[in-house]
Amino acid sequence: MDSRRKFPNVHWIWRGGISFVYEVHPRIVVKVPKSGEFEKEQFQGEIKVYEIFSRHPPCPSVVECFFHTDNGIFLEYMRDESLSSRIQKNHIRDQETRIVTMVERLEPLTLRKKWMNDLAHAVAFLESLNLAHGDLRPENVLLDRDRLKLSDFDCTAEIGADFEACVAPYGRILNTNEPNHGEPGTSGFLGPRTEQFALGSLFYLINYGFEVYGDQRLTEDPKEHGPKVVELLQKMEFPKLDGDLLIDDVISKCWDKKYTTAAELAAHTEMLISEETNCTEPDSNSGGVPNQDHSADDFSSKKAICEDLVSRGLLDLLCSGEPEHLGFQSEWYRHSN
Repeated sequence: MDSRRKFPNVHWIWRGGISFVYEVHPRIVVKVPKSGEFEKEQFQGEIKVYEIFSRHPPCPSVVECFFHTDNGIFLEYMRDESLSSRIQKNHIRDQETRIVTMVERLEPLTLRKKWMNDLAHAVAFLESLNLAHGDLRPENVLLDRDRLKLSDFDCTAEIGADFEACVAPYGRILNTNEPNHGEPGTSGFLGPRTEQFALGSLFYLINYGFEVYGDQRLTEDPKEHGPKVVELLQKMEFPKLDGDLLIDDVISKCWDKKYTTAAELAAHTEMLISEETNCTEPDSNSGGVPNQDHSADDFSSKKAICEDLVSRGLLDLLCSGEPEHLGFQSEWYRHSN
C-alpha cells in the first residue's frame, strides 16, 4: 500500500479506547484519535494535559511527550506490556469462576517497592499541578523492561472535578458516612482520596499478584463477582493483608485515606526503598539496562524527528482512516537497543 511505501518504518501497534498507537521510531510512538466525536473530545483533553506538563520539568515516572499537534501526540515508546499484562502472565485461574487459584511468581521485592514509589511520585507530580489522573488502573501503567511509567491522561482533570472513570477495585462508590467527599452512591470528587485509593489497589496487585478479591469466590454466579466487589468496597470492607508488613501498612493507609496528599504518600514510599539503597542487586530501574538519556539534546533530536514526520504528512495520513484501511496490520515491534 502507498502508506507503507511512504512511511516504511511506521507500524500500527495498539488500538486504544480513544486512539490508535503507531510506532514511528525505535524510541517514539504517536497516538492519533479515533474518528468519533467523543474520542476526539477526550483526545483534546489529553493534549491539554501534555501542554501543562510541557511547562514544567518532566517527571521520570510519567510517559514523556516529545511533540504534539491537534491530531497527534508523540510519546516515548514503552516497549513492553502494561502492568496488567505483566501481572496476569503469572496467574493460574479456575476456568469456570475466573478466580485466581495460584500466583506462579511475584516480582522481586526491591522492584515492587520501586514500582510503588514510581507510581506515588507520578501521582504527586500531577497533584503539584492541581491535577488528578482520574483513571489509575494497571492498563494505564506501562513497562519498558522493568521501567514503569504512568500513561493515558484522557480522564485527567483538576482536583475537585467529578470522578467519572470510577472502576472497581481502583475506585469506589461513596457510602452514607462520607458526605464531605460527594453524594453517597456516586464516585465523589477527584483528589487525594480517590488517587490514593486507586494506588492502594495497584500496590495490592503488585504485591499480591492479583486484584482485590481476585482470589476469592464471592458469588455463585461469576458475573456477579464484580458488583459484589463494588458493594464490599463501598462498605470499606477489604481483603486481609498478610504480606510484607511495611507494604501492607502503605496499602491499608491508602484505602483508609490516611494520607492528606499524594506527596505525603510519596514520602512514605520513598522510605520503603531507602532501605534498599545499599542493596547489591542490579539496579531494578531498568532490569540492568541504563536509564534512557533525558538530556536536552536527546529531547531535541526526538522532537525534530516528530516535526519532520508531521511536515511530511504522517498525521494527515493516520487520521484519514482506520489502520487496516490504510494498509497497516497490527504488529508489535520490540527493539533491543
